[in-house]
Amino acid sequence: MGQFPTEDRGFYHLTQSGWIRKDNTPFPQDRVETWSYQAIYLSDDAKERIWLTRIWKDGQCDSSDGKSLRDRFGMPIDLQTDRHITLQCDV
Repeated sequence: MGQFPTEDRGFYHLTQSGWIRKDNTPFPQDRVETWSYQAIYLSDDAKERIWLTRIWKDGQCDSSDGKSLRDRFGMPIDLQTDRHITLQCDV
């Protein structure tokens, strides 16, 4: 049995080839958006709680570029019934 609560934090970057998780700089040069990721596991029988927050977007790209890439690649975290996911956009 694990120690609870446990936590995972990092960054996902949306690029022309899909999502890349890279938690430390330098971030991918071809990124269009960067999302912070935080997951908390409270117990074995509780839903995983995940927060995704868009914290950066490339000012040179049209806003439809990010949308079309998200439409193509989805979000970096799969939707599952055992997860509670919150999406936010700071930028």
